[in-house]
Amino acid sequence: MVARKLRVHYEDAIYHVIARGNNRERIFERDEEKAKYLEILADYKERYDFRLYAYVIMDNHVHLLLQVGKTPLAKIMQGIQQRYTQYYNWHHKHSGHVFEQRYKAFLCEQESYLMALICYIHQNPVRANILEGIDYRWSSHRSYVRRAQGLVNVEFILDTLSSNPDKAMEQYLKLVGIVIENTEYKNESEQGEEERKPLLKTEVKKIRTVLTWDQLVAKITVEEKVNQEQLIGKCRIRQVVAARKRLIYEAIERELMTRTQLAKVLQIDPANITRMWQEIINN
Repeated sequence: MVARKLRVHYEDAIYHVIARGNNRERIFERDEEKAKYLEILADYKERYDFRLYAYVIMDNHVHLLLQVGKTPLAKIMQGIQQRYTQYYNWHHKHSGHVFEQRYKAFLCEQESYLMALICYIHQNPVRANILEGIDYRWSSHRSYVRRAQGLVNVEFILDTLSSNPDKAMEQYLKLVGIVIENTEYKNESEQGEEERKPLLKTEVKKIRTVLTWDQLVAKITVEEKVNQEQLIGKCRIRQVVAARKRLIYEAIERELMTRTQLAKVLQIDPANITRMWQEIINN
């Protein structure tokens, strides 16, 4: 039997890690299990001081994009996988392996790959045809949209896109609007996993970024350069009226609200909601 090649440790190296369930079985079937994995991930992030740039937890595998410090990736992943295995086996009256014995880890050396990998990871639910799509609860996409501080180091990535917060968010949303269908790794038979260069296929189809009502209001406020209170109020300024029509159109198109619900929120007669909707689709 040929011994496995030891993983080489590079301080500050960034890795795309893929850990699959043993025999590709479902190991995150319930929300509680996905939440537990995130809890364990947070514990080890604090313990070993690594940076986490993106994650997604699917039913039978997990993707992580992280930057190690002084602690080798092997030690980090060993701890995380063992803790979750103990939790899973206890709750499922199971014994033996939960994950495939050797997770995959690919070294990310270029900033362009870093951005593409973040999008690829966040788009896993889109490719899996999960109803939530890009807004899937168990990925770090929501952390980016909310610029949430905590488990994911979003500011480092957004700051590389632009020093202007609004432009950085606009750039990020454009990037996740391009579905990356697959990752390929060059010279797989000739190189160790950490040495492979990812070639990301960015060809593909456009998707509409999934937003909440509040996110849509904020997006239109920024893009149309109007005041939010005026946008959802009764302001008659021409620029605000045009922005409000766009808000109505996108809210209905994205199925965020019905026309009746919009009428109540915007305090507009339902007949006028219908009229504005028809004006937009007929133009």
